[in-house]
Parts: sequence; C-alpha cells; structure tokens
Amino acid sequence: MAAMGDARAGLVGRDAELAALRAFLDDARSDGAALLLTGDPGVGKTALLDAAVDAAADAGMRVIRGSGIEFESELGFAVLHQLVLPLAAELGRLPESQRAALEVALGLGVGNAPSQIAVLNAALGLFAEAAADDPLLLVIDDLHVVDQPSIAAIGFIARRVHGRRIGVLAARRSGPDGAFRPTGVAELDVAPLTDADSLRLLARRFAHLPKRVLSSVADDAQGNPLALLEFAGTTGASGERAGWVGGPARDVNALFSARIGQLPERTRDLLLLAALEGFGDLHILQSAIAPAGFDDLAPAERDHLVIVAEDDHTMRFRHPLVRSAVVDGSTAEQRRAAHRRLADVLVDRPDRRGVHLAKSTTTPDESVASVVEVAAQTRLRRGDPGGAVAMLRRAAELSPDAGDGRRRLSQAAYVAAWTAGELDTSHELLDAIKGVPGGQPIGATAAAALLVLVTEGDADTAYTMLMPALEAATSVDGPRTGDVEDALFTLTLAADYLGGREYWQPLMDLVGRFPDPSPASAATLARVHHDLGLMDNEQLRRLDAAIDRLRDETDTDIVIRTALVASYVDRLPGCRESVTRVIRDGGAVGSSMPGLIYLALDHLYAARLSAASDAAAELITLSERTGYPLWAQVGHYAAAMAAAERGDLDESIEHCERIWGWSGPRRVHRLVKCAHFARARAALGVADFETAHRHAVEVCTPGELARFNPEAVWAAPDLIEAAVRTGRIDEARAHAEAFRSAGLERISSRLALISGLCSAAVSEPDEAVRIHEETLTIPGLEEWPFEIGRVHLAYGEVLRRQGRARDARRQLDAARKLFAEIGARSWENRANTELRATGMSRAQSGSELTPQELEVARLAASGLSNPQIAERLFLSPRTVSSHLYRVFPKLGITSRAALRDALDASADADRQ
Repeated sequence: MAAMGDARAGLVGRDAELAALRAFLDDARSDGAALLLTGDPGVGKTALLDAAVDAAADAGMRVIRGSGIEFESELGFAVLHQLVLPLAAELGRLPESQRAALEVALGLGVGNAPSQIAVLNAALGLFAEAAADDPLLLVIDDLHVVDQPSIAAIGFIARRVHGRRIGVLAARRSGPDGAFRPTGVAELDVAPLTDADSLRLLARRFAHLPKRVLSSVADDAQGNPLALLEFAGTTGASGERAGWVGGPARDVNALFSARIGQLPERTRDLLLLAALEGFGDLHILQSAIAPAGFDDLAPAERDHLVIVAEDDHTMRFRHPLVRSAVVDGSTAEQRRAAHRRLADVLVDRPDRRGVHLAKSTTTPDESVASVVEVAAQTRLRRGDPGGAVAMLRRAAELSPDAGDGRRRLSQAAYVAAWTAGELDTSHELLDAIKGVPGGQPIGATAAAALLVLVTEGDADTAYTMLMPALEAATSVDGPRTGDVEDALFTLTLAADYLGGREYWQPLMDLVGRFPDPSPASAATLARVHHDLGLMDNEQLRRLDAAIDRLRDETDTDIVIRTALVASYVDRLPGCRESVTRVIRDGGAVGSSMPGLIYLALDHLYAARLSAASDAAAELITLSERTGYPLWAQVGHYAAAMAAAERGDLDESIEHCERIWGWSGPRRVHRLVKCAHFARARAALGVADFETAHRHAVEVCTPGELARFNPEAVWAAPDLIEAAVRTGRIDEARAHAEAFRSAGLERISSRLALISGLCSAAVSEPDEAVRIHEETLTIPGLEEWPFEIGRVHLAYGEVLRRQGRARDARRQLDAARKLFAEIGARSWENRANTELRATGMSRAQSGSELTPQELEVARLAASGLSNPQIAERLFLSPRTVSSHLYRVFPKLGITSRAALRDALDASADADRQ
C-alpha cells in the first residue's frame, strides 16, 4: 500500500488516523472493509478522505466518490446515483432484473417500482461486479445529510463487503445531526489537533506570520484544521483578522460568507444554482444559466471556493461549509427563483423536477401540484415509499382545489400505512383531511379502514366504513381509480377475517362490477377466497404467467398481492424469491409484514418447519414493534401449525391461546378457525382423535365445504380422519363427498393429495389401496412432503388391517423416514407405532442408518463424547449431535444408554 505521508494536503498530527486508513485500505483490497470517520465540521475528515483516495488510486484501486447534499436530502437515492453513474459498463453486465431495478430507482430507465431490497441487492451486485476486475473504494462525504434511501443502501453494502474486495469509506459530523450509524461498521473519531500540532501546521503554511499571531490563531481555532487555515489566511502580520470570533465552525462560516459576499452578483447566482442543483452537473447548470456561460465562475475558482473538473463535466464546492454559506447568504426569493430555473431544465427528470418546483412555489398552483404528484408516484415506483408520502403531502399543500388536496393526502395516508409502515404518519394525514372542507374521498376511507383493521383488529368497522363508499364509487360507469382498488382490497381483507355469508355475499355482488380482473387485483383475491373452485384453468394459467413475471417485477405491491392470491392455490414456491426480496433489509416495512406471512406459509406447506417457525417469529416481533397486531396473530397461526406438525404440543397450544384471546373478542372469526385448525393438527399427531375432532368441527361443519372458508378445504383430511377414528363414519363420508364434489384436485398437486387422503379414508380397503396407489403417482407431489407422509401412513394402516404386513411395513417405513426428515416427531412416532403393530421390532424399524450415522452411533455407544467423536471423524460437534438426533428415533430409543443394545438388536435382525 502506498504511504500516506503528512505532507498530503498539509496533514499534520494525523499519524494515528493515517495508520488506521492504511490498515483499512489493506483490508478493503484483500477482503473488503468498511470504515466511518466522525468528527466536528472542519476537523479534517474530508482531508483524510482525500488522502485515502490518493493512496487507494496509487495502489490500483478504483475509486468512486459521492457526497451528501443538504439541499437534496429529500431526493431519493441521490447519493446512490452518484456512486452508480460511473459504472455504466458494469451496469450493462448485471442480470436484467437487477439492472432494471437500479435504472428505475435512479431515474435512468422506466418500469414498475422496485422494492427497496431489490435496489439494495442490485447496487451490491453492481459494486461486486466492478470489484471483480480491480478492488473498489466507495467514498461518501457528509453522510449526515445523505438522503434516507441512499443511507439504507450504503449501510446495506457496508455490512456485506467482506469477501468482495469492496471498501466503503464514509464521513459524517458528530452530534445530533449525524444520527446515522450503520451497525457492524467500524468508526474512527477524528479529534481536534493538539496545540503543538496546530502550531506546527500554521508554521508550515504561514511562515511569514509572527509566532505571537500564530499562537493567537491557534488559540481561537481550538484545534480545528479548517479554522486554523482560514483564520490564518485572513490574518495580517499585525494580528488583525477579517471576520469575527466566537468558535471555529461559526467563524469559518462567517469567513466563507464574507468571501462569497465579495464575489460578483452573477457569480453568486451561479453558485446558488450549483448549491441547489446538488450534483455539480455542468450540463444542467449550463442550461439553467443560458445564454450566459461559465466565465462568471472564474472568481470563485480563483478564490478556491469551488473546483471544476472539466473532464467529467462536474463542479464541486471546496468544502460543504462553502455550499452552506452560499445558500445562507441568499434570500428566499433568490432561492425560489433558482429552484424554478432548475425545474425548467429538468423536464425529463420528474422526480428532481418535482422537488425543485415544490420549493419554488409558495401559493397553490395545480400545474405545480400535479408535477409534484407525478414525482411522488416516481418515488413509489423507485422503492421510496417514505419519499412518496412526503411529496404527496407537498402536492396536497399546493392544490388549489380542496378535493384534489384531500385526494392526495388520502393517497399519502394509504401508502404510509400499507407500504411504508408509518402508522403515526397515516393517522396524522387522516386528521389533516378532516380539516379540509368537503366530503371524505374514498382513498381516505380506505386508509382509515386499513388502520382500524391492522391496528385494532376491528374488521367489522372496516367493512362497515368501506361497503357504502364502494357502492357509491362503483354505481356509475367509468375507470376504476387506484383509490377504488385500494378500498376494494381493504374491504376484501376485512371480509376475509370476518367470514360469514352476510359479509361475503354483498362483497361478491360488488366484485361483479369488476370484470376480467388481473391476477393481482382485489377482485381476483375476493373470488379465490370466496370459492377456490371458481378459479378456472384459464385464470390459473394467467396467475402462473403473472408469477413467472415476478422474477423481474419491481413493484412491491404487485409482488405482495400476487403472492396473496398464490397462497390460496399452492403457487407460493414461484413467489418465494420475489417475496424474499421485499422482506430482506427493505425500506417498505408495511409490505414486509405480509411478505413474512407468505414466506412463513411457503415454508410451512413445504414442511420446512424450523424455517416456518423462524419466519413466524420474525413476523410477530416486527408486527408488535411497529403496531400491526393483526399480522402478529397470523404469525402466531403459522407458528402454531409448525409446532403442531413438529409435535411440540405445548408450544402449539400456547400460540393458539394467544390467537383466541386476541381474535375472539374482536370477532376475527377466520383467525379463530385457524387456531382450531392448528389445534386439531397437533392432536392428530399424538393420536388424540377426540380432541382433534372437537377442534376440527370448529373449522367447518361436517359435510359442508362452505364458501368464504378456505380453512375448510385444508382441514378436510383432519376432520375426516378424526371422525373415522372416533366412529363418526357417516359424518366422515359426507365430508369426503363434499370435498370430492368441489373438484379442487385440478388446482394443485397438494389439493390432489388432500383429495386422495379424504376419499381413501372413507373407502372400503381394496378401493382405499387403489386410491392411495393413484395418489402417490400425482405429478409434482414431491413439493409437499408432509402430505406425502400422511398418504404413506394412511396407506400402511390400511394394508396392516388387511393383514399384508410386509407391504404395510414398506409404506409405514416410507412415512417414518419422511416425517423424520422434516422433523415431524409426533407423526414419526405414529408411524413407528404402526410399524411395531406389523410385528417389526423397534430395532428392525430403525435399522437403516446411513454409514456415517452408524459410525457415529457405534462410537457414542462405546462411551465417547460428541467432541471426541467429532475429532475422530473430522466432523464438528454440532454435526455429531445432528446425526445422533436422527439415530435415536430410527432405533426407537431416547438416550445414549440404550444405544449399545439397540445396535446389537439391529445387527441380529439384519443377520436373520
């Protein structure tokens, strides 16, 4: 690594900081590293960044710089734009979905809104691609005024640089205005210089000044390098100084202001445009000042206030305090005029144009309000819901028509609650709407109903609010606005959780006014929830096509709503990647919670029980922390069902009781039924069939596969098995006939498996054998291991009762193995119990150990501990423990003490 001597930019007294930067750059070049410099304004953070940049370039690293800009902090991804723009070639090499996410988010292309996580992953992919050739250093100054979406991106990347040869070096001010501290990133505090170093710096740069003058300057500057240099530069040999005294940062600002005030008026105008433009783009500045040229910039260059890099057509201020002084020295009218001139030249960049127009206008103006609204929609499409809310609020303020103002505030309130997860903001906006004359727009009703639903669980009130509003809004022909779609979606959610014909029939009458809906629409959701059988083959084909497109979909709402429909018809595996993008490290907190619901259900249906429990726990924690208790109850259901299938009876019951305690008093009937479903599944696992039946009939009435009750479909095999095992044969047959009549087996392989289970359970033995054989040939059944295990178990039970012990053992052993693999311990025990009933010994039923499991078991039987076994077999102790966890149920034992006898019995059985 090239040395960073203190001669660079007059760096004196920074040996420790330079050593830390050298170590950081060495780490960044070899494996990746991140470092954050903190300190007061003018303390030398930028000079240290400059030194690191020079050293990195000397060492062959590629360097890209960006800087926060106080007057552009409202512009989403402004700083990320600075970091991405120099990587046009690498951007073209990214996968299409990542390239599109970045281009849309940064305004370099058009398309559907990317989720913030999609943008963050794409940015990381871009920088990793660039670092594949040469190590990459990203340098970001003034982090304390970086826009929030870019802050999320920088923190996301900084925590993931290891192994990628990417360095992230940033600087921020100390104090309350520098609140951003990326977790997991090392910090280096840049302290003021000592008195001795202050004098050494001054003596080096201002040898012509008397020592007493330098001592006075050092005393006034208090160790702040920028103040030292600026004070000394304006001090004569007599000790008189232009400006005034009272603290380094304030004094430097005053000095910069005085120097700027002495510039020609046209130069000051140009500097103000540059300060407010924020990116230093000479092309934009040239357009804004036409027909004048850049000759007026020369006085500022000569006074070392700005630096112009003609090779890349940019201009930057020598120090952020210069930019602040330029703006602070202008009048409000001058700033408005500058914003207007910038807006006039940014006609092809709606996001930035909207920001400048919003700041240039003081009175209501619909032409401006409409542009600002378009900018808000652009923010939303680019994955910045918080920025979209802020822009919609500003658009409402600028709306001369009260109705337009209410509509824009309504949109902001809904986005805040559903996408951004900002409940307080949504409440505040709805309160503001009440103060605007006129009736409440349907968008405000939708937002208010959503808040009531997700925060209080009051689905009845939400339904009562929305139904008349939607009846009125759809009573005439015309286009369905986004506000109407949001209202219908929220009404569907409310009816979903309420259940009951009295809620669903009026909704379905209303949905009839929405012909040929898209797969992600509220009308499609209502229809599939009302009756799975209404999904014909053409609709399923369209849904499958929509799911295929999700891989490149950047609109968070489309992903979430498509996944919701997909969850009813077993299409969640195709949504997994897109839903995960919405959740992980994303800024759309509101959308992350439904995303976690679908992720937990996807894991649950695929029998990844531990992963389902983890996603449910994450959902519960996030929902409770952000004030969305309704989603937390759904998390408790997923956790209850995962625990039920694992055989953790007490845990499952605890989650069910949480649901009943919260949902019951609020009449959230669907969640109450979900808890009964989980309780029935848990009871079946431990062969408590009477308890299972008692809870299953709470999910649905035997013999009736009611509409608006999807749990009745999924719980059908549980109800039928419990009824058969408790002697309620007629009831079981009636329910199996209801399921068969529904014709749901065509929808998915999982529903086909369930249909086979239901039919076989009430058939005569020979017919049941035939049905089970056919069921096990269903294409795609491998996606649903828990249901396959149930089929093998039921098949083995039928064969054993026919006296076909050998055939029964084959099916029961397949069931045992499947349940063991997915960790369904209580169901594994049921299979083992049936195996023993065929006459197979416990040792025989578990004799099929893998070679490594057998070796681990033998060593454990000899008395070796897990660490000793791990050392002998070159495994980790955790791996040894996992092997033994699988060995015990295979051998039908519960402790190490029984290992030797079980292995001996197994060996004897194999020899027979």
